[in-house]
Amino acid sequence: MNTTERPLNQESGGTEEARHLYAKFELSASGAVACPVEEFGQDADRIDRQSANGECHTETMNESGGGTATTSAETEIRHAKKEITSECYCPIFFEYDCMPKITEVTDEAVVMQAYLPDRDRLSVLIDDLREVTDNLSLRQLTRVDTTDGDRSNRVTLDLSALTETEQETATMAVASGYYETPRATSVGELATELNITKSAMSQRLNSVESKLALAAFQ
Repeated sequence: MNTTERPLNQESGGTEEARHLYAKFELSASGAVACPVEEFGQDADRIDRQSANGECHTETMNESGGGTATTSAETEIRHAKKEITSECYCPIFFEYDCMPKITEVTDEAVVMQAYLPDRDRLSVLIDDLREVTDNLSLRQLTRVDTTDGDRSNRVTLDLSALTETEQETATMAVASGYYETPRATSVGELATELNITKSAMSQRLNSVESKLALAAFQ
């Protein structure tokens, strides 16, 4: 991941505003490739991965027990490497200047988080990931706007209850500043981007917001 924050928008008067997107994905293998972390990453306390010379090196750490005054907790470290192929997840993130972080592995999916410079890159990243996965969901999206280094605005949406179309709608709305105060875009402008009518866009947003509101109070 690039460590230098890039300004995505400049305001007049010398004030620099940077907009950051953090996305959480849940994905499962297509069967064309077996990621080592899917095999032994479940319940791991820590998951690390690095790429070198066309190979992916994965390491997981599991600690059993908390230890006592005279004994220490046992730590199990497992390491695996495999050849990187076009069906691997992580290189797809790299193509869009993203460094994925594996945060959880379950029987059914791998959960990954990544910082993305802009929404347009998020859209094409999702398209490419769908080509190598059986199932892909954008589970959470956070937009953080910073002005001169000050985190002045944060919007987070839990998208797990939404359909694929609704996830696309919510992603665009958050990234475009629809939920800012005051709003940075309108329903009509969002509809134009998706090439749908203003009425259809309004219905999509209403559906998204209704589901998110219900999920918040479950």
